[in-house]
Amino acid sequence: MEKDLVLNGVHIGEHGFDPEKVIDEITERCIKPELNFVTIRPRYHGRRDPIAQRYFIEWAKFLSENKIYFVFLYTVQFAPEGKDSQLEPETIAKIKEIAGEYFLGDMIGEVGSSRACKQAGYFKKQGGRVDPTALTLDYPDMKAAHEGYVKGVGEYIDIDKKLGIEDVISVEATGLNKYNAEAGVTIPMLELMCGNPDILVSSLRGTARAIDSKLWGTYVAHEWYGGMRHTDVLKRKRLELAYKYAYLSGTNVFCLESGDECLESYGDYFSADSEICGDYRKILSDTMELIKKDSRPKGGPKVSVAFVSGLHDAWGGWGGSSVWNQFHRREWGHSDAEYSWRLLDEIGAKRQWTDIANYGENDLSASPAYGMYDIVPIEADVDHLSRYECLIFVGWNSMTDENMDKLTEYVRRGGHLLMSAAHLNYSTVRGGNVTLPCAEKLQKLFGCRFSGDVITTNAGLKFKFEALAENRLYPGSKDCVADPIYSAGYADWAKTELCGGYAAAVLSDSFVATDIGINAVIENKVGSGVATLVTSINYPGHGAIWPLYRALVREFITASAREADIKVIGSDRLRWSVYDGGKVYLLNTDYDTPITVTLLKDGKKTEITLKSLELKIVEV
Repeated sequence: MEKDLVLNGVHIGEHGFDPEKVIDEITERCIKPELNFVTIRPRYHGRRDPIAQRYFIEWAKFLSENKIYFVFLYTVQFAPEGKDSQLEPETIAKIKEIAGEYFLGDMIGEVGSSRACKQAGYFKKQGGRVDPTALTLDYPDMKAAHEGYVKGVGEYIDIDKKLGIEDVISVEATGLNKYNAEAGVTIPMLELMCGNPDILVSSLRGTARAIDSKLWGTYVAHEWYGGMRHTDVLKRKRLELAYKYAYLSGTNVFCLESGDECLESYGDYFSADSEICGDYRKILSDTMELIKKDSRPKGGPKVSVAFVSGLHDAWGGWGGSSVWNQFHRREWGHSDAEYSWRLLDEIGAKRQWTDIANYGENDLSASPAYGMYDIVPIEADVDHLSRYECLIFVGWNSMTDENMDKLTEYVRRGGHLLMSAAHLNYSTVRGGNVTLPCAEKLQKLFGCRFSGDVITTNAGLKFKFEALAENRLYPGSKDCVADPIYSAGYADWAKTELCGGYAAAVLSDSFVATDIGINAVIENKVGSGVATLVTSINYPGHGAIWPLYRALVREFITASAREADIKVIGSDRLRWSVYDGGKVYLLNTDYDTPITVTLLKDGKKTEITLKSLELKIVEV
């Protein structure tokens, strides 16, 4: 089985930069500890003076001779005055000739946070200088904002392409790597720990798979984002977990931004000789030993369930509370569409014992099949979408005829789809009128038609006992004589007529087997798959829809776990993944307490104990 290429190294230029000393710094921080990757940020601290081109060539020669892969960072975004880049075409040609495969490309940094999450003036520096990536924008709708973002990022990439650079890398603090890829980025990377890594690493991996990226990486900015108290021991434990989690999740490139050489932030300073920086270096070294010792199979972890990042969705998972930098208009502030992404905080957490909608011999509710999920762009083609058994829509989506047809084909091939009527809205305007698909396309996918009426009610609902999809278990009684459940306030429901679909749940305000004429959850068999629609035109983040959609999401992922050939039962502090060949990675993310994990495969049961912070690799 082919082994993954995994690179691990450091970033040069976080706390000062002297081109004369770069080779010495590489020797000290990378070659001596036997690392194999470097990011070089070629700019003087606080200034944008041009750097002599001979330095880039000298660095490339030295790095390739020592078999160290490398990228440059911010050469375009912080170019010298009057120039497009710190680099020149002749320099790039020479670097490619000298370094070959070791030159991975040029990197742009944090465009998602600065162009889609931050208020104007957020990056204003002392002395009045403003970072040029901090923008004031005014867009009429989500589509125009999306296109404006891609155009702006594309301008950076065009400069690199004109220089002769084939691969452009992005280091992104948000979940917006899919738009960087649309602009031309070929190697996406994520900055940890700006947001929830469970969510953002899943987004990174889903995008990398959708564009068939040869590598994807994790940029570990732990000095700034692992916690504000450098002396806190839990911060260092968090760094260890960040590396181990990223490794089991499939990261190909690790880069520690800083901390091994010094810490200089939040009003503190710790030198390389400090215990804290020593701990950073030890974690770097331990990670390198793991990479050398382990033969992680190529292709990343197995994933059965994917959440869909919808068309024009700008939820980034970190920074800011308005989308697409539109802080000047209230309708652009985070609302139900963005709140819907909180559903992903449920993944990895076991259901409470009081939850009657948890079924089965074992509690498999903490994670989907094989432990991991992806966040996949709706822009991916149907072949890439079809690698997943389940697709679940969460946040904003502007529907198109093309995507309706693509989703219908996905289900026809055997996929299981979950979405709400809110995700079917063709409008690109926040707070605008709702435009739903034509009757023909809706009937093909969901086996129903919209009557045109919208009913506002605070009724609860009743599930039917049976679901169309095998292994999916709904909280319903056989005779429908039961209390309505999941009532949580007023919501808006699109009235539907069934045309081959199956009403898996109806709205009800009575204990007896009656309903109020609204199909709440519709299932439809298309080919060998099943499409499931929640008929509310409110996004799942709406308070009255949340309990229902949350329960459906949990049942979808639990059903996927029931069907998997490898099952893992344990604490919800466990994070785990499975690679080809039955290689299982188990990580205890608890800071203090050991956990016991039960692994089930082919009727055999294996119990494994993990110490706190321990990563264990098991062959089954």
